[in-house]
Amino acid sequence: MENQKKSKARRNYEPEFKAEILKMLISGKKVSEIAETFGIAENLLYRWKTLSTMKTKAKAHESEGSSKLAAENTKLKAEIERLKTDREILKKALGLLSSSD
Repeated sequence: MENQKKSKARRNYEPEFKAEILKMLISGKKVSEIAETFGIAENLLYRWKTLSTMKTKAKAHESEGSSKLAAENTKLKAEIERLKTDREILKKALGLLSSSD
């Protein structure tokens, strides 16, 4: 006879439920209390918290990079306009010098 282990079915939690649990964790409620109240393993709660923190940091880093790119983009556009103006001035100067011969 085969010795089969009974495996527990993996529970899926709705994102809204996870968000509420994370709010509780952030507000300072103890992990052990939340785990006991909702019947969720403490290590799973810690994992959710870690993943949430990682996502928050990634978003912050992404928005920081976006603001740097926007500033650089503005600076480069200003440089392009200055160069266009310089080119137009040089064209006019060259035209004046060419016609005076």
